[in-house]
Amino acid sequence: MFIKTREYQELFLEALRAGIRGQRVAWKERSVQEWSGVFALADMHHVLPLVYEAVAECRAAALADRVMFAKVREKSLRLMALQRTMTEEFLELYAHLQQMGVKPLAVKGIVCRSLYPNPDARLSADEDLLIPKEQFEACQEAMLLYGMQQLNPETGTENYETAYKKTGGFLVIELHRMLFPENEKWCIGWNGFFDEIHKQAIERETEGVKINMPQPTDHLFFQFCHARKHLLASGVGIRQICDILLFAEHYEKEIDWEIFWDRIRMTDGILFAEAIFRLGVQYLGFKEKQFYFPEGVNSMKLDTERLMEDILHSGIHGKGTRSRLHSGTLTLHAAEKRGLSGIFPGLFYMAFPPAKNLLWRFPYLKKHPYLLPFAWGQRLCGYLREGPVLGSVKEIVKTGRKRKEILREYGIFGEKRRRIQQGKVSEIWRRRDLYCGK
Repeated sequence: MFIKTREYQELFLEALRAGIRGQRVAWKERSVQEWSGVFALADMHHVLPLVYEAVAECRAAALADRVMFAKVREKSLRLMALQRTMTEEFLELYAHLQQMGVKPLAVKGIVCRSLYPNPDARLSADEDLLIPKEQFEACQEAMLLYGMQQLNPETGTENYETAYKKTGGFLVIELHRMLFPENEKWCIGWNGFFDEIHKQAIERETEGVKINMPQPTDHLFFQFCHARKHLLASGVGIRQICDILLFAEHYEKEIDWEIFWDRIRMTDGILFAEAIFRLGVQYLGFKEKQFYFPEGVNSMKLDTERLMEDILHSGIHGKGTRSRLHSGTLTLHAAEKRGLSGIFPGLFYMAFPPAKNLLWRFPYLKKHPYLLPFAWGQRLCGYLREGPVLGSVKEIVKTGRKRKEILREYGIFGEKRRRIQQGKVSEIWRRRDLYCGK
C-alpha cells in the first residue's frame, strides 16, 4: 500500500519515535482511516510490533475498531514470537560455530536488535555473518553440520555472500566473504576500509552467548555504506535509519568520530550522512550532538523532508510498491554510467539485464550463459502476468526519474560521485592504509 497522506506519515513517525524508546503515545482519538494508514506504513516497513507496542495502551486504541486492533495485535505477537525463535536458533548456531573453531563477525541483525527496548519487536528476515575468506570453507562445513542448507546451491559460493536456511527451522543466514561486491562501480574501494575488521573486532555477550562484532567505528561506517547501497537501488527504509541512529547513540563514546567522518568524506557520503543525522533530530527525537555535525559538515542546506518522503514511500528495502522495486534497475544502471544514463537506455537495461544480475533468479545461467535470451523471455512473461505493462512502465519511469534527482542531490552519483571515479580511488586506498596500520 502506497501511503501519500502526510497526516498518516506524521502519526506513524510519532508512534515509531515512541516505539524505539519503549515509550507510549498519548493519543485520545483517531479515525479508522488514521489507524489503517499508520498500521499499513508500519507493516510496509516491518516495524509493526514496535508501532503496536507504542499505541496499544492509549485512549484512542481503546475506542478504536476492536476487530482491526485484534488483527494487528495477533500479527504483532506472531511476528515477535517468530523473531524470538529465529534469535534462539541463531544463538545456538553461533555457539556451535565457536565450538567448531570458527568465529565469524555478526553484523546488522542481532547487533542492531540489541539496541531496542524489546529486541524481538525489531524484526530481522535473516542474520548476516562475515567470515575471513580463508575460513569460509570451514565455516560452511560447520553450518552444514549444524543443519543449515544452502539456498540456490546452483549459484555456487563464489559470490561475496551466500545464503543458508536451517532445515526444519526458520533461521536464514547470509554468510559474507566480504561486505560489498568487488566489481561494482558504485562501491569501488569500499571493501578496502574493512581489511582489518577481524583483527579489530570486539566481543559482546547476548543471552549468555559471546558474539563477535566489528568495532563500533567500522560497524557504523558499514551501516552507512549499506544504507547507501539500498538508497541507490530501490530505496532505504525507516528501520535502517533507526538502526543507524540507535547504534551511533549507544556507541558514541567508542566510535572514533574523526576516522568515521574522514571515511565518509573519502567515499563522498557527507551529504547522505548529514541527512540521516538530521532526520534523527527532526523526526525521531534524537538529540543534536556536535560529533554528528563536525566542522565543515553542518553547513549545507539539505531538503531532508524530500528524503524522508522517499524513505517512507520506500518500505523495507524499497519494496513498498512494484514500480519502486523495478525503478531500482534504472538507478543502478545510472550509477554504472556515473549518472549519465538516460531513461531509455535504463529501460533497455531493465528489460535485458546482464546474466550476473539474474543468477539469483535463474541459477541455470551459471553453467549455461547462452540461455540468457530464454531467461529474458521468462522474466518478461512474469511481468505480463503481474498486470498491465504500459501503465507500470510509466510509473517506473516516473519513480526512477524522481529518485535519480534525489540521488544526485545527495551525491550518490552525478558530478559529486564522479570525483571518486576520476582519480580519487588511489587517495581512498592510500589513506585507508593509514587507518589500517599499513
